[in-house]
Formats: sequence, C-alpha cells, structure tokens
Amino acid sequence: MPSPSQDKRQDIITATIRLIADYGFHGTPISMIAREAGVGAGTIYRYFKDKDSLFLETFQQVDGTFKRALTEGYEDGHPLRDRFLHLCRGVLRYGIERPAEFKFIEQYYHSPYGIDLRREKLFGACSEAGQELPFKQVLDCGQQQGAIKELPFVVLLALSIGPIIFLVKDTIAGLISLDEATIDQTLAACWDAVKR
Repeated sequence: MPSPSQDKRQDIITATIRLIADYGFHGTPISMIAREAGVGAGTIYRYFKDKDSLFLETFQQVDGTFKRALTEGYEDGHPLRDRFLHLCRGVLRYGIERPAEFKFIEQYYHSPYGIDLRREKLFGACSEAGQELPFKQVLDCGQQQGAIKELPFVVLLALSIGPIIFLVKDTIAGLISLDEATIDQTLAACWDAVKR
C-alpha cells in the first residue's frame, strides 16, 4: 500500500484520477481509491461527502489545471489562426504531458457524472464565470469575420480537436510518437478543416 503524504485529501484526488483513467467510474470503488491513496475507506468520507462529491471535486481540480494549461500564453489580440493553433496545441500538449488527467476528463465528460455539463458547454451558454470559453470565442469570432465555416459549434469543435484527441490517445497508448513537424502539420490540418 502506498504511504500517504501529509495532504491526504490530495492523495485521494490523485488516486482517483489514476484509477478512473484506468478503470472508469464504474470500475473504481471507494475501497480501491482508499487502497491506492494509502488511507482507510472511512478517511475518504472525512474529506468528501460521498463518492459523487469526490468525483466532482476531482473533476473541478483537473479541469482547472487543463484550462490554465490551455490558456497559458494565450493572447486575445493575436491573429485568429494563431489563437486557434495555440488552443489546439494546448490540448495536445496537455494530453501528452498529463495522460491520466486527460483520460480522467474524457471519462468524466462521457459518464453520467459529466454528460449534462458537456451538453451545457456544447449547446448552452458555453461560458464559465461570465467568460466565453476560448474555443467558442475563437470560432465565433472566425464566423463573424467570415474566416470559419458556418457550422454549429459542436461540429467545429469536433473538426478542431477531435483529431487531436484521437492522436493523444494513440500517443498515450504508445502507438505513435509525434515530432514537432508532425504536430505543426496536424494542427494546420485542423485549422484547414474549419476555415473557409
């Protein structure tokens, strides 16, 4: 059993990320999380009301890290194509550098825990804390300028980052290795898929 650090709460979240990434939500009981975190099952309930709260708080932490990574160095004033490529590169880098977190996010959005949030982001207000999500902002701006195809946001997002997600999964699985030239060409192809 791994030994817990001083921050048991974070140990529990870290264990949850790893296990959900590997086994999914239904394959990860609290007892498994406790064992991985090096704590007793009852200890988890000192920090989290229930399993749903643990999963939600874990998602919020991972999602915050993802958003910070995605927007690091992002400039609203840059040309549209540069902003688009920056965001796509952020998704790719995040997935390759943080595979367990990437897989956790994907599992979350495709689970009963996150499907409503995913639906809201795709078809609802698409904003958080009063700010439009970066991909939505870039794609909307591009449509207003006539630079992006007139397709629904969900379709443009699939064309933009769908291929990137596929490549991240294959990279995590060890099926491919991406060099910088291939990454640049791939991101340019994603731009070509949505531009007019």
